[in-house]
Amino acid sequence: MTDPFLAALAQATRTVVARAQGQLPAAPAASISHIYCCAPDRALCGLDLTGASIAGDGGGLDQDCVVCIDLEAGPCPDCAEGRRPR
Repeated sequence: MTDPFLAALAQATRTVVARAQGQLPAAPAASISHIYCCAPDRALCGLDLTGASIAGDGGGLDQDCVVCIDLEAGPCPDCAEGRRPR
């Protein structure tokens, strides 16, 4: 009997290889949700957010920026306002 984990790993590996070889379409890219504070066009991680959509508009594919999450815990050096997702 085949181990279910190894069977799933083998299938995932075949899928990744097929995508890399162009035999399958690429998986949809997840959008990254960033956090900003007093400068709405600059994320805490330093990314320029000019023209970026508000968090939650990505159809459920949003992932949190790990740098913004780490920096969110500390106080803002520029203001006393709360931080907002974007």
